[in-house]
Amino acid sequence: MSSMSTAQQPASGNASSEPKPSWNPLKCSGTDLPKNLAIMVKTLAIAALIVNHVRILPDPWLPFVPFLDRFPPVLFQKTLQTLFLVSALAIVFNRRIRLFSLIIGSTMLVAVVSSKAYYGNNKTFCGLMFLLAGLYKPGAPNFFRWQLAITYFGAGLNKLLDPDWQSGIFFENWALNRLHQPFYIALNSRLPPLVLARFMCWATIVTELAIVPCLMVRQLNSAVVFCNVVFQASLCLFEGTTFTLFFYSMTACSLALVKWPDQPAPVFYDPSRRVSHVARRFFTAWDLDGTFHWIPLESTPRGRSPLYLFAGKTVYSGFRALQMIFLLNPVTYFILAASIASLQSMPADVGTFLRRIVVGSSLVLLAPPFAWILDRLSGPGTLSSHPLPGPVHERLSA
Repeated sequence: MSSMSTAQQPASGNASSEPKPSWNPLKCSGTDLPKNLAIMVKTLAIAALIVNHVRILPDPWLPFVPFLDRFPPVLFQKTLQTLFLVSALAIVFNRRIRLFSLIIGSTMLVAVVSSKAYYGNNKTFCGLMFLLAGLYKPGAPNFFRWQLAITYFGAGLNKLLDPDWQSGIFFENWALNRLHQPFYIALNSRLPPLVLARFMCWATIVTELAIVPCLMVRQLNSAVVFCNVVFQASLCLFEGTTFTLFFYSMTACSLALVKWPDQPAPVFYDPSRRVSHVARRFFTAWDLDGTFHWIPLESTPRGRSPLYLFAGKTVYSGFRALQMIFLLNPVTYFILAASIASLQSMPADVGTFLRRIVVGSSLVLLAPPFAWILDRLSGPGTLSSHPLPGPVHERLSA
């Protein structure tokens, strides 16, 4: 994800040329939100529905806003649950997703202020992601970037000022006594007391605070997306849980910083190679939004890559192109969110193990180093060592 073409604010296409929204939950085209925001809210809605988050929406109990406890508890709770469920389903099926993002976000925030028992940073942040998507206007500032910066700054500053985080005591107690983390225990036993805990604490603090200024620099947008996803995936791998909705909302927020191709992205492939035909048939079958336009090459010089993807002003080749085709397809995020969320209903030990498998394997397979290694092993050649195919060269020169 880190190498996607990115933009300071969500892209807005020409509404008159957009197709009508489909009832197919795996499609995103034609909605009243830009594609990146549509993918984000649909991913969150899918996760929230599958984990059955609606069941824990509260009635008023020790509300932050006192007058809320005057509402009949059952009526209040059922109203929130109905609005949440209807809005989430409408988003999944592409029905006025901007309006229903606003409704579901407001519903979650009302639930947060109505009950101190329900309150949690993960629910607040998720509600804000929906709300900001519902308030989106073309050309407006990218409030998603600011919200992510505020979240990381608050989290980092809170840890920086906490003596237990400074000393490593918090992490030591959390990893040993609460999580019983086997990898941590094994490594910690070979080091002096609190050395590993202090390292983990300060690594977390530095990472969270370092992401904040990077969010303000447009040229570092790709690095921010990559670091955010890796950091949240690392937390999930270590803890084994999604912290309710926090993992989904923090990773999905990265999508709000990404610009999808305005037009179908050209994919040049070598028709003389069987692997190219297999890749074209496989990816075309689930490219439901027509994100890619596959173009056969008449000839490919020996030693050249059989595949080239043009995403904006960036060209990808070989396995990196395959990787980016995965990352630019909305279905990838829906499947990942559904796969991880569906493990919620499994026994805790089994769910934790499988969740780590899904998150860890996705992180490895979709990260740039993996494609780089495969390209080096397959030896497709470099842009300077062999002439490029004619159409590819012309497009690069344009």
